[in-house]
Amino acid sequence: MSANVENRLHELESLTRSYARYSRSAGGMSSVLGGVLCLIVYLGGPLLPATPATRAVLIAIPAAWLLAKGWMVRRYYQRMGHVEQLETPQERHMHWFCVAVTLLVAVILTTSIGMTARQHAWSLPAGMLGYLALLWLLVVAAWRWLRSPLDFIVGTFLFCQAAVVSAGGFYPLIGTTHTHQGMLMSLVALMFPLAALAMIARGVAEHRQFRELRLRLGQLRGAPAGES
Repeated sequence: MSANVENRLHELESLTRSYARYSRSAGGMSSVLGGVLCLIVYLGGPLLPATPATRAVLIAIPAAWLLAKGWMVRRYYQRMGHVEQLETPQERHMHWFCVAVTLLVAVILTTSIGMTARQHAWSLPAGMLGYLALLWLLVVAAWRWLRSPLDFIVGTFLFCQAAVVSAGGFYPLIGTTHTHQGMLMSLVALMFPLAALAMIARGVAEHRQFRELRLRLGQLRGAPAGES
């Protein structure tokens, strides 16, 4: 095997590993979309009028993002063929830790609500049933789709805000509440728009890297890279 061919094979192997990231940990434009939706949900909950249409949109946003995320992977970032990214042990442990935390919170909240309403379990308001359903959908989403730390943080907020909106509330904006509990909650919620901004920046960088990656893969395969 000539040195030139060997170098090309090594480069192809490296590019394939980079390409595989877009099956799991790299989101590209789906990360940009997730960050933008997170900002909309963060600001929209307390600032938009609480009409049935507004609530329906805020509740539907998590599912819409996951559907768009899957579509972008299949139709754009993995359209040259599906290559599954291999997780490192550290990434696998972090992922299962996040899933376990999500599951624990869902169990605790479901048990608490169930204990409170045990005398009238079937009289729970529809909004509260929606709250519980979204909590458990978050567990499934964390296991199946929220594979990176930023995906998990942003996805968790989208589902939690949707659940709270379903129950008739929202996460408060900082400066819009004067109770001690509200202030504490608004300070905690402040991490989500910050994570959204980081996710947008990361997504733009990943998309640019993908365009360069696809061009180079096309050159190595002797085929045109196609248009972006």
